[in-house]
Amino acid sequence: MTEYQNKTRNKPISLILRAGIAIIACILIASKVDFRQVARDFSGISITVLSIIVAVFIFSQVILAFRWWFFMRVWDIQIPFLSAVNLTFLGLYFNNFLPGAVGGDVVRAWYVAKHTHKRMPAIISVIVDRVLALAGTFLIALIAFLLAGRKDMFTRQRTSGMFGTLTENKTLLFIAVGIATVIIIGIVVSPFGRNKLNYIYQKLLNHGKNAFYQLLQLGVVFLKKPYLAPASLILTFILQGLVIISLWMLGKEIGIPADLEVYFVILPVMWVIGSIPISISGWGIVEGGMIALFTQFGGTTVEKAMTLALCQRAAWLIASLPGLAVYLSGRHLPANFTQQFSVDDKKTIS
Repeated sequence: MTEYQNKTRNKPISLILRAGIAIIACILIASKVDFRQVARDFSGISITVLSIIVAVFIFSQVILAFRWWFFMRVWDIQIPFLSAVNLTFLGLYFNNFLPGAVGGDVVRAWYVAKHTHKRMPAIISVIVDRVLALAGTFLIALIAFLLAGRKDMFTRQRTSGMFGTLTENKTLLFIAVGIATVIIIGIVVSPFGRNKLNYIYQKLLNHGKNAFYQLLQLGVVFLKKPYLAPASLILTFILQGLVIISLWMLGKEIGIPADLEVYFVILPVMWVIGSIPISISGWGIVEGGMIALFTQFGGTTVEKAMTLALCQRAAWLIASLPGLAVYLSGRHLPANFTQQFSVDDKKTIS
């Protein structure tokens, strides 16, 4: 069996596992939530507030695209700003609507490589953009946590919460750690896991030298342009700050009494956790985490926290729809697109 056939056969296994985790998480949440109360909480939200939330989510993607485009321009990767916007929305659409093994960053990297002859740097730009975004997200959560700590917001349990404290759920924690350990061991010892690790190793070996050289060049760019990293972080603060403030406004509309600092801690943490590919688009994981944290530290009920989580999910889905239009119109491809191109400027592939 060829490497491609092995890869194609193993993709459904990963999808089934992630779908299973998402389904189990959603079932556990549904067993704890009164959806009639969720419906009543949702009915109290004004259309104006919901429209503002969606508009902010869409605008945040434009800022994200500008951050990525700005980084590429500094690295002398010349693609139109509109193309960066199109690819950003396309990546968001793949993240939220297509339950496959291909994430939004992979889609961005694949198609941006078709817009420039500097294909490996363009692909690396997606990775670096993601790293800077995660760094900014952690920094936002850390600063907010330090500020909130002065007000004693995270040192006591305001409500019983959905899952209780870790002390009350030691058994559940040990079970989760045990399952994770079994999965890791299974990946290492199983033929599927070994084939996957070998495939990754071969890919790194084939393109690693060129990628390492490009990373060295990138390091030189950061040294020569010390404003690049701070500027990227500032843009991250702006786009995530707008989204967090909009969700805080929504929380006030729902009746969640949590202060703004609590949102600045909980939401970035859950966004990072949701980006880990253990569930399909973070389904169940993000919602469950938000319910647990907002009931513990936000002084609210399970149903109100669920309403907030569902509104966030709905806003992301609606904000993803421009990506579908981009894909159907072919605007994610350059005007001079051909069916063959090279990742490392040496070997042409289809």
